Amino acid sequence: MRYAVVTTFLIVAAVVGALGYRAWMTGPPVVLSAPHGLSLQVAGGSIGPGGWTNSSTVDLSVPATEGGRQAASSAGADLEVRPSTDAFSDSPTMSVSAPGRIAATCRTCVASLVRAHVHLDDGSYHWQARLHSDRGVSPWVPYPGVFRIDTRPPVVSHLASPTDPNPGTTYHSSTLQFSWQAEDAGSGVDGYSYRLDSNAQGQALPELRTRDTSVTLQGLATGTWYFHVAALDHAGNWGKSVSYPVKIDVTPPGLASLHFSRYQFDPQFQGLQVSFALTRPAREVRVGVYDQHSGGLVRLYTMRNLSQGQATAVTWDGKDAHGAQVPAGSYAIYLRAVDAYGHSSLSGWRDFLVEYKRIVVSLSQQKLWAYDGNSVYLTSLVTTGNPKLPTPLGTFTILGKFHPFTFHSPWPKSSPFYYPPSLTQYAMLFQSGGYFIHDAPWRTNYGPGSNQQIGTPGQNYTGTHGCVNVPSDVAYKLFRWAPIGTVVQVIS
Repeated sequence: MRYAVVTTFLIVAAVVGALGYRAWMTGPPVVLSAPHGLSLQVAGGSIGPGGWTNSSTVDLSVPATEGGRQAASSAGADLEVRPSTDAFSDSPTMSVSAPGRIAATCRTCVASLVRAHVHLDDGSYHWQARLHSDRGVSPWVPYPGVFRIDTRPPVVSHLASPTDPNPGTTYHSSTLQFSWQAEDAGSGVDGYSYRLDSNAQGQALPELRTRDTSVTLQGLATGTWYFHVAALDHAGNWGKSVSYPVKIDVTPPGLASLHFSRYQFDPQFQGLQVSFALTRPAREVRVGVYDQHSGGLVRLYTMRNLSQGQATAVTWDGKDAHGAQVPAGSYAIYLRAVDAYGHSSLSGWRDFLVEYKRIVVSLSQQKLWAYDGNSVYLTSLVTTGNPKLPTPLGTFTILGKFHPFTFHSPWPKSSPFYYPPSLTQYAMLFQSGGYFIHDAPWRTNYGPGSNQQIGTPGQNYTGTHGCVNVPSDVAYKLFRWAPIGTVVQVIS
């Protein structure tokens, strides 16, 4: 009886052992349909075959249903992930359980996904997957290609400037060039971002701007600038921003202490002087006079090697480059200052009036002539200052025009020269100190002898306090005809 029990045990053990050996030798039965559509996802999205990612964690997705047109029981998945240089052994490196039963609501069952979170070092990998359930497994299906991981950012090296090679030197060009190199041991450099600012701690923004290893920037102003560049690799890693400082000075010479002697003149008696100083040294300064109507150059003055702050003056005599007097009209003046590096500033002014109008007053004849060039505009008898308060001799210009104008005596009432407030309609100042050409409503007597009688100046038959009295209609015509700056000649 005891031998029978032992024999039965051995038979059972033999059968069980045979089945176990068969299972160990052949594995689970291949009864499930092969999965289709293996895919990879990372935090930044999906990647395709041959793609790069900078994430060390990768989600491997496997469609996980048995198949069929109606409901299907879901399956788990076995995955084998290996370096791309290693062959598959059809041995799972990890398994993921089934996601649970799903219901198919479409004509062809839509698979749920089994996702495996895999943590890997930098490198290139391939993988395959199969489904498993309580009924068995599916065939292994390889992912169509490799995927690659690179978590190490690229490094920018050898950043330099061919135009500004020494960061401690100030250069004088507004065009700057920068060149660099970058290294990346993983996915390789894809491109670069760069930025120029005045911030020593600035950074290149994480945006792809170029795939070249050099850039030219133009139109920079004076200052200390910092060029920042960073590299991007094919896996999406941005390297650290590297900076390069440059100092440039492109400020041109400017003008200081600018002054014009007059804005209207008669070249027969006066010149127009332009005086100035420079804020910086200049290799050359050009002063050009232009016809304001046609824009043509009339006269050019050139000065060289002017130092900073040096007082300089140019006087235009009203003549063109050939020595001929220019016609009456409006003119513009432009001044360009150029330094040793070619930086220049240009300043311009308009409405300088050349006039050949003049008023001549003869003291001996007590007469006035108004000339427009060589033509006489009008003549008139006048009354000038009496012997005690004579009208000054000389060449003057009209400094101001007033309509109407009331004269107030600078002398007290006790003075023999005092006069009460006197209203006039047209008064033109031609010399400081109160010397005017004006109408005199109180006067009817003009001409020779009208300034020689004894009496208080300013009366009808005595001279003036030094002014030139003219009849009212003459004062009106002169006031309208003669602009400020018109020459007034007082002769004996």
